[in-house]
Amino acid sequence: MPELPEVETTKRGVEPYVKNETIKKILVRNNKLRIPFNKNLAKKIINVDIKEIKRRAKYIIFEFVNGYSVVIHLGMTGNLRVSKKIKYLKHDHIVFYLSSGNVLIYNDVRRFGLIQIYKTKESYFLLDNNGPDPFEKEANADYLFSRIKNSTASIKSILLNHKIISGIGNIYASEILFATNISPTRIGKKISYDECKNILIESKKILRKAIKAGGTTLNDYFNAESKPGYFKIQLKVYGRDGEKCKSCKSNISKITQSNRSTYYCKESQN
Repeated sequence: MPELPEVETTKRGVEPYVKNETIKKILVRNNKLRIPFNKNLAKKIINVDIKEIKRRAKYIIFEFVNGYSVVIHLGMTGNLRVSKKIKYLKHDHIVFYLSSGNVLIYNDVRRFGLIQIYKTKESYFLLDNNGPDPFEKEANADYLFSRIKNSTASIKSILLNHKIISGIGNIYASEILFATNISPTRIGKKISYDECKNILIESKKILRKAIKAGGTTLNDYFNAESKPGYFKIQLKVYGRDGEKCKSCKSNISKITQSNRSTYYCKESQN
């Protein structure tokens, strides 16, 4: 699943081609997404300038000058690409024709993503239940410690809980916990205030590096220019089970937590 770095990379990739442009036409080739695209609301954004492109957690948001917004979630396998030539690929589901002559295409193999239209200033359920992401000022040690100090959930599960901290997915949760020497199996109430502070510091460091590398491509993720992300070569533990730990030379272990794969070093992380 595209996580915060991949979504931010996608947002930055499409922004120069989309900001201040106008959507002239929308073609829905396959509407069997997690939530079907509302064709009736599409008229609200046709021939209206896009004034801003934002990211909130794992969502990309296009804000229009008339007070409407489009929110995009890439799901498990979604991606956006910009093209001058209209050449459809398998799994191209929604196509935005821009005033520049370019097209913005949403492709999604497993169709777990979504594209929805809503009024910008109104509450929207997809965005309302997200906690702050690590780059937001609200995500500080006081906040994180207060949310987990009584929790019996594992710290790995906590980092994946978008209601507490948004944007961190399975790959980066493993990497962050390795960087902080914290076992993914330790429960929230056993995490100290200073460790909460360190988790947030390392989160920002790792996520910034991943954004700079264009994200992490394992299978399906490609950016707006159809290029893979290159952070995979910098991963310390994720996907490296059985290989040597880069800190202590013990073997990296793989366990399953809440049906998700977790990678860590039993010697370095406690």
